[in-house]
Amino acid sequence: MDKTFTTVEIGSKICHICQYGSVCHKLPVFYWGIGSGNENQIVTAVSYLESCLKERMPDAGFLIVAFESENWNDDFSPWRAQAVFGNEAFGGNADRTLEWLVEQCIPYVEMADSAYIGNGVEIMRYTVGYSLAGLFGLWAYGESSLFAGAVSCSGSLWYDGWLAYVRDHRAAFCRNKTDCIYLSLGDKEERAKNSLLSTVGDNTRKLYEMLRAQPSGAKTTLEWNAGGHFCEPDIRVARGIYWILSSSGV
Repeated sequence: MDKTFTTVEIGSKICHICQYGSVCHKLPVFYWGIGSGNENQIVTAVSYLESCLKERMPDAGFLIVAFESENWNDDFSPWRAQAVFGNEAFGGNADRTLEWLVEQCIPYVEMADSAYIGNGVEIMRYTVGYSLAGLFGLWAYGESSLFAGAVSCSGSLWYDGWLAYVRDHRAAFCRNKTDCIYLSLGDKEERAKNSLLSTVGDNTRKLYEMLRAQPSGAKTTLEWNAGGHFCEPDIRVARGIYWILSSSGV
């Protein structure tokens, strides 16, 4: 299957863009927040996806836009919070990252004469992220109707105030039955010695049940992976993207 990788600078952020397969009448576009210098994760994820798709969905096409973060704890945290390890507190600048996505990145990638998307194509946007970026992706989905779903792998759902935010914004998480939300977690992650981090299992289960309870909400799944937080993050992300491709009707 044809695929191309390009790297561009959009605004102040480095973006790695992968075009895979042919552009059909519907095109899933995955906006994936990654750490600085982690572009190798995209190659691994796409390779995994290719092995899954070539037999089961040979005509699939998609676009991955992976944007780098220079300050992980600030860029992907939705509000300020105290440090969990050492002195690295959370700056709560997710609103700036979302603003950049909406006002700079998405228009650049999806403009009428874009090199990435053909004319007359229906675009289905999804946020993608691992760890704190996975939390950001869910938050961004709740904040903006531009997205048709989210892939949140080992998301930092232990984050102080997260479940309260979802409860207060319940309507934003049950707006469309055609949306898709993928959650995953390693089966050892909730065994963390840190009392806050250890809540990630229960909080992820509560979010999953909360989303499933909404009759008009997105199609939702929760997948448990073997291992801890740092076990094959790129493969876990690829599994989430594959589930979206399989579940969204593209």
